Parts: sequence; C-alpha cells; structure tokens
Amino acid sequence: MPSNYTANDITVLEGLEPVRKRPGMYIGGVGAAGLHHLVWEILDNAIDEAMNGFASNIRVTLHRDGSSITVEDDGRGIPVDLHSKTKKTALEVIFTVLHAGGKFESGNYKTAGGLHGVGASVVNALSRDLIATVRRDGHQYEMRFKQGKPVGPLKTLGPARGSGTTVYFHPDPSVFPKIEFDPAVIRDRLEIASYLHRGVRVTFEDETAPIKLVFQHQEGLVDYQRKIVSDRAARPVHEAPFVLQKDNGLKAELVLQWTE
Repeated sequence: MPSNYTANDITVLEGLEPVRKRPGMYIGGVGAAGLHHLVWEILDNAIDEAMNGFASNIRVTLHRDGSSITVEDDGRGIPVDLHSKTKKTALEVIFTVLHAGGKFESGNYKTAGGLHGVGASVVNALSRDLIATVRRDGHQYEMRFKQGKPVGPLKTLGPARGSGTTVYFHPDPSVFPKIEFDPAVIRDRLEIASYLHRGVRVTFEDETAPIKLVFQHQEGLVDYQRKIVSDRAARPVHEAPFVLQKDNGLKAELVLQWTE
C-alpha cells in the first residue's frame, strides 16, 4: 500500500457510475433478488400513479426471451418538457439522474411507494437496453438508452390517444451473471399489488409460457382476506369480516376475521 496518500487518490464517481460500480448498494445484489428488484422499481412507479387516482390499468410483460420486461400504465405519462435546472427533458433527467423524481414534494403524489428518486435511473444504469415510451398531451414520445446513457434525443413518434408510460428493459449481462426472470415471483407480486390497490386492473403476460393473467379486486383487502380463509380451508366464526379504515394524512386499512 503506497504511503503517499494525496488528493489525486480520491475517486469521484459521477452520474450513474456509482450504480454500475456498486449495484449491491442500490438493489441488494446481482443475484435473483436483485434482478427482480429492477422490475419492482419500475412497477412501483406505475402503482404510484394508480394509488393517486391517475391510472387504472397496469400491464407487465415477460418477453419470450425470459430476460426482458415491459411495464406499462395508463397514468399521466412522464413529463417530456425541459427541466429548468438541467435544460434536459424531464424524461431524460428521471432516467439518468439519481434522486430525481416527482415524489419529493407533496403536490404531485399524495402517497407513494418510492420516495428516493432512484428507481428508474438505477434500472436504466443496470440495463443493457432501456426504451421509455410516453403518451402525453396527444403525442407519443420515445427515448432509448444503453447502459444508462441516452443513445439519441427524445423522439416524437406521432399522435397518440390517452396517456401513460411504457418502459422496456433488458438487464445488462455484464452486471448480472444470470438473467432469467421467474414468472411465479412476478405473478405473485402482481397479484398482491392488485389486492392492495382495489379496482386497479393488473395484467401479467408471460410470453415464455405463454399465458395471460388478469388480477382485479373491487373489494381489495376484503377479497384478499377471503382468499386466505379459502386457501387455509378455515371456517369463519362470523360471516362478514371487520373492516377498519382511517385517513387523516396517514391512510390505514385493516381487515379482520376470526376462524375456527
């Protein structure tokens, strides 16, 4: 070890370099759990739109190769106008700058699953390819990235109906030793999400099977409680479950049912 320790020995990682250098700090590791964490990060963005009443449909597709994913929602669509500070489109900022997002201030999201602003940018940093498509204000836009870096400017593809965001990504094999998504893990996560967000239609299309599953529960946690009782073949002591709800800035919902 050299004894002359100077300022020149200090390494400064910029942009998304820290993520690629130390992925475990952001997703826990590069094994199966870390790989699937990429899906949860993009999925959480779609769920946040649904939680706040801006989206009613979420679709996740596991593509035929078993190693790439598309997450789509019909929310407001990521903004594509120029960010005042960076002079880049908001879409590019969200996918290339750590701790950039619309959830730090209270005006955009009343509730949110992710508040650190690292989700989309971390997924982008750890992906060989990522394509973000946005439908917003009557137009469809697209921006492509490789290993976290834009491969071109934001493109306007043409007119579009409705609004929403679609994110396709293929994890980087130079980061992950094995890229093989588990359909059962994704399916279970989506099913739970559908119970937690009543009325939201959550679709899982597994092209490796192929199979298409649709989860939608109008009674939310009550439906989940009924499923648990049914799965355990339990006999309820009382027919209707107790439902407790409270919303005073902090929203809570509790469903109880005693069984024999």
